[in-house]
Amino acid sequence: MVTKSRRTLKQAYKDNSSPELANFVFGSDSTVTPQTPELEPEPEAEVVESGTEIVVSIAKIHKTFSFTPNGKPVRYYYDQSELMEWAETDIKPNGLRTALWTRPMPGKPGEYELVAGLRRLTACELIGMSQIPIKVFDWNDNEAYAAAFDENDRRRDFSKLEELDITLNILARQLNAEREEIISLLYRMDNQAKGKTTQNVLGNGSAAVIEEFFKARGQLTWQSFVSTRLPLLRKPPEILDAIRSSRIDYTKAVEIARLKSAEDRKAMLETAIKQRLSVNEVKQRVKSMLQTSQPTPVNDLKARFRVTVRQLERSNIWADAEKASKLQKYLEQIEQLVN
Repeated sequence: MVTKSRRTLKQAYKDNSSPELANFVFGSDSTVTPQTPELEPEPEAEVVESGTEIVVSIAKIHKTFSFTPNGKPVRYYYDQSELMEWAETDIKPNGLRTALWTRPMPGKPGEYELVAGLRRLTACELIGMSQIPIKVFDWNDNEAYAAAFDENDRRRDFSKLEELDITLNILARQLNAEREEIISLLYRMDNQAKGKTTQNVLGNGSAAVIEEFFKARGQLTWQSFVSTRLPLLRKPPEILDAIRSSRIDYTKAVEIARLKSAEDRKAMLETAIKQRLSVNEVKQRVKSMLQTSQPTPVNDLKARFRVTVRQLERSNIWADAEKASKLQKYLEQIEQLVN
């Protein structure tokens, strides 16, 4: 008689059931990897040829400005009420007529960094546009910065400070130098051109690059830039900071810079910003503040001094020893001031 060995319950499950069930019931050490369907790879973003115009979601446009020295737009200030009016009366009924300038965002296929057109982009955002036309260019940082300068300047004049800062930044990049070095070189070039120094600066390569830059721009000469733009850097720091941080319009800020007192300038800046004063309102308030704090003119001081001297000559004050002693002290103070 042949005796058949009985299968254990575990063997029965292994023979007739799925491996997963056996593992669940008996805690098998063997690991079964479940089959997972293969995921189809995401389609790669289409490579756009440089200069091509396309329409994209406005959410795909990034205002990172990685190509500028400080990561900020080339224009410092936009009037929000003016933008809203333009958006409602022109862009909303007619659409955006000209495409923004962009370049591809590194590591983000199908997304783009804004190069030029912040005013248009902001206006479109204000009215809730979802799609926007753009031109895509394959620019490096220097090319993008120069393109932003040219495109913005073509559409609307820069403020003098914007023009000053951008020009110095571009020249610094072209010559691989610091801004302060460019400023120093420009002043030395100007001194030589005026015959104030015998140092030969105009003949070197850096000076040639500067001359060629202004010649290509076809607007200011480098001499005019030195005489009309560089002096802006001597404006009070709080004024320059307020303009560069987009807190106030250039024209208003320069008007406030006329105030001699730092406290007056700070107070007027805050008032102009909080109350959104117009240019004319700022001018009127600054004018009033200057009149109330106006020092005595030099000519008036001279006239008063001459009158006082004549009165002293005719006076009997010299006979009074106490008063004569005071006069002597005052005279010594005057002599110290003069000397």
